[in-house]
Amino acid sequence: MEIEQFTEHDIPEAVRLTVEAWGTALADWDKDVARVVCEYSVRDEYLNKNLALKITDQGAMKGFIFAALPGDENDADAWLQQQAAAFSKAEDLDTLQMVKDASRRNEDLVLKNMGANDAMLTFFLSSQKGCGKQLLSAMNERLKSLGCKNSFLWTDITCNHQYYPKHGFELVDKMEYPFDEIDDAPFVVYVYKKPLN
Repeated sequence: MEIEQFTEHDIPEAVRLTVEAWGTALADWDKDVARVVCEYSVRDEYLNKNLALKITDQGAMKGFIFAALPGDENDADAWLQQQAAAFSKAEDLDTLQMVKDASRRNEDLVLKNMGANDAMLTFFLSSQKGCGKQLLSAMNERLKSLGCKNSFLWTDITCNHQYYPKHGFELVDKMEYPFDEIDDAPFVVYVYKKPLN
């Protein structure tokens, strides 16, 4: 396994991994909408090119991790608007808007918990056991070298959120959204924090 810098050329492979990972959760969605949502999620969270890593095995990407500092921005919302022009069904356009709104809402939930010297892990995906731990360790070292004190992230009930307490993260906030129910339960977003000392 090798940890390398993630670049814009890696976006298509990161999207492919995301589509695979989220396939079950997006199974009821239109295939083209689901693909745009996955690509938007990658592009939206790729905020700081210096804080983006991938892990490969014999050249094949097995995971990636992105982080950002307060104030980092990109043009993913403009990209999404361009993609939306290809859709005509109101429900598809509503889905794309809902994903964009949820992303902003969840990032705001994290940002209100962060301090000036903190960082946010914005996207973390691993398709092979053990790769996630290596990526997380490498990113934490990079953040420490920049003087960051804590790393924060948001996750939700559709993800493996139990992973984070097992790897030194503390739950610091959560928000329930009863209007986004899954199996008759409220949709819950969790915010975790890990000291980088």
